[in-house]
Amino acid sequence: MSKTVHSAFCVLILSALAASAQPDQQSAPAAAPAQVEVKKAPAAKKAAKAKKAPAAKKIAAAVEDYQPQASEFGVKAKCPVSGDELTVAADTLAVKYKGKIFYFCCAACAPAFKATPDKFVKP
Repeated sequence: MSKTVHSAFCVLILSALAASAQPDQQSAPAAAPAQVEVKKAPAAKKAAKAKKAPAAKKIAAAVEDYQPQASEFGVKAKCPVSGDELTVAADTLAVKYKGKIFYFCCAACAPAFKATPDKFVKP
């Protein structure tokens, strides 16, 4: 490449870079994109809650807290959530579900069972 062509090429590149670095005075500045918030109609929200509410109440009604009786103390059981073996004592957490008593190894397992009992109960 000759020195003249090279110089012309450099001038062309530099002028293009300079033009892109400076904002165009004639064009309007770009507006920020509009933010659109989509809201559900109040009737749609109520309908969605109405569909979910009965199922949650039905499960909550089916799972009852249970206090182990003295006759159960010392009985070996298996936590339905963790699968750990445990011995029933006065402070053992338990629930009654579908006529059966379920004992838990710790305080973290009871809420998990209460939220989705059918996940842990074998048919």
